[in-house]
Amino acid sequence: MLWAMATAHEQTRRMAIICVAGFVVLNAAFYVLSSSYFDAHREIVAGVGSVSTYSPAQMTQVRIWFAVFSGVVAVFGFAAGRWPRATGHLLAVVFGVVDLVSAVRGFSQSAPEVLSMVWLVAGCLLLVLAHYSYRHRSRPAWAFLVAMCGVFAVAELFGAPKISRALDISLWLTMISPGLKAVAAAALASVRGEYVEHVSVPA
Repeated sequence: MLWAMATAHEQTRRMAIICVAGFVVLNAAFYVLSSSYFDAHREIVAGVGSVSTYSPAQMTQVRIWFAVFSGVVAVFGFAAGRWPRATGHLLAVVFGVVDLVSAVRGFSQSAPEVLSMVWLVAGCLLLVLAHYSYRHRSRPAWAFLVAMCGVFAVAELFGAPKISRALDISLWLTMISPGLKAVAAAALASVRGEYVEHVSVPA
């Protein structure tokens, strides 16, 4: 028993180190790349010369939002590594609720009807599938849930600017959703062994 506890502690420590290191490296790389981007966008002001299009406050805000985005993904990535089944299903339920809230907000703010309908349908499906996958260990529900999280992670990654404008929220706040959906898809896919269908072979 002591050996099992020591192994679990070592796995937790290793996972924490990986997530923290990934967070630090990713933010350091973003700082360097964003500096190059900001330096490349300059304009000529009469009497002043060449100045950056972005103010220091705007640069700081972008970097803070990226840190928030990457920090949230890193925290849930750690949780997914330690408790994949619970974390994957919890995220799916959260996504379902967020999609339903987004659908209501989209309809009230005259967002594109197609986008609002997608949120509505996706929200209902995610909640139902998460219930049957977690409570009843339904393999079809689990497989559909993994597919939905993976597909929406990719779709929302490329559609983040449009979603951000439709809901009038920060782009980096919008990016948290596809990041966490990718984490959920990976976490759920990692427990595929629990959903193996055992087919009895007649003697």
